[in-house]
Amino acid sequence: MKRVIKYVLAIGTLLILSGIFLIGAQSHYNQKEIKIASKLCLENGGHPKIIRDYLALNYSFSCQKD
Repeated sequence: MKRVIKYVLAIGTLLILSGIFLIGAQSHYNQKEIKIASKLCLENGGHPKIIRDYLALNYSFSCQKD
C-alpha cells in the first residue's frame, strides 16, 4: 500500500511540475512574440496596442498607425 501511495505522489508531482513548466514556456514565448511585434510596429511608425492577461497567456495585439 505504501508503494502505491509513493507512485501516486510521484506521478502527481511530476504532472504538477510539467504543468508549471509548460505554462512558463508558453508565457515566455508569448512575451517574446509581443516584444518583437511591438518593435516592428514602432519601426513602421505605428503605436502598439497590447491587451494581455496575467502571464500573457492570452493577449491581443494591434498596430495603430497615425
